[in-house]
Amino acid sequence: MKPEPFPNEEARPPYPRIVLRAAVRVFFLGLLLFLPAPGAGWPAGWLYLGLYAAWSVLNIVLLARRSPGLLSLREGRRPAASEPWDKAFMFLGGFLLACLLLACSVEALPRSGFTLVSSAAFLLICAGYALFTWALLSNRFAIGAATLQAGQVPADKGPYAAVRHPIYLAAIVVFICTPAALGSPGGFVPAALLAVLVLARTALEDRLLLRSLPGYGEYAGRVPYRLLPGVW
Repeated sequence: MKPEPFPNEEARPPYPRIVLRAAVRVFFLGLLLFLPAPGAGWPAGWLYLGLYAAWSVLNIVLLARRSPGLLSLREGRRPAASEPWDKAFMFLGGFLLACLLLACSVEALPRSGFTLVSSAAFLLICAGYALFTWALLSNRFAIGAATLQAGQVPADKGPYAAVRHPIYLAAIVVFICTPAALGSPGGFVPAALLAVLVLARTALEDRLLLRSLPGYGEYAGRVPYRLLPGVW
């Protein structure tokens, strides 16, 4: 596999495009949550949408200061997925995520107040977002596609000192907690399928890195767990 070039960290990211992409994601998330709903009176739905929007803005601000090259790749000119399984993950992951949000919107009726379970789920979603952002700030090669970049080295700081794929752990936490936060028992079906898909991608990407990234084998020897310390 030919490594992809990594952008100059001193170059100015394309901020208008980055902001536009983030706004479009928030817009479509809102459509999936509220278009099937009979009304807008859904506090949990608004909180979910607001948390995602705030997290998106926070990531842009932090990456702009700490790793503008990574921000450019993740939000501006991300290289295409080079592995067939990664392309399949992009498609299936997007489809299942849409199914998850639609299921939550349709099923979470009547629009009731927050429960202890939903409140705990929202706290875990915030923890998942925090872990995701921490991992991004600790790994300037986390571009969101399974492809090697020129000069890439294994990340071993921050959460990468405990597990090899903390971003995928964060994604699983958010997926599984979403139906609990939004009060949708049926939403656990697409959420569980998404979690299985992320587990499969973790295993395949880990195998790719072991095979192709210099130093990753030594790093894997120091950090033996992919997602959960003591488990896997």
